[in-house]
Amino acid sequence: MKSVIRPTFGALLLCLTISPAFAADQDETTLKALEQTWITAITNTDRSTLDKLLDDSFVETAPNGTRRSKSDLLLAPPPPPGSTQTLMDMDVRVSGDTAVVTGINHFRRNPASQPADYSFTDVFVRKPEGWRVISSQMVRR
Repeated sequence: MKSVIRPTFGALLLCLTISPAFAADQDETTLKALEQTWITAITNTDRSTLDKLLDDSFVETAPNGTRRSKSDLLLAPPPPPGSTQTLMDMDVRVSGDTAVVTGINHFRRNPASQPADYSFTDVFVRKPEGWRVISSQMVRR
């Protein structure tokens, strides 16, 4: 009986140590994809996607210090035609049901304009329906 318990216990212990690493990798992939979904939704003025992505408690602090709520963001005009945003250098840190994503948003107002880089910090919480953004702050670099 002892010979059966030891391998079973070892296998269980191995599963417990591997699972958190796999879950963390999966969360990182999911959160990076949500960041890209967010940029795409803003570019396409997809308010339905934004509504699902942003928590009702969402607050954004813009580079000029102004703050916007979820409803402010949902009512915002679309970005300028031809503008682009490219996310770079994203780093994801997950602690339980909270995640912080930092990175750089490379923004170009139009194809002929000089790009501007903004460092961002986004805070997500895990809810039963999935990850939701509760806070975002940008600073021009």
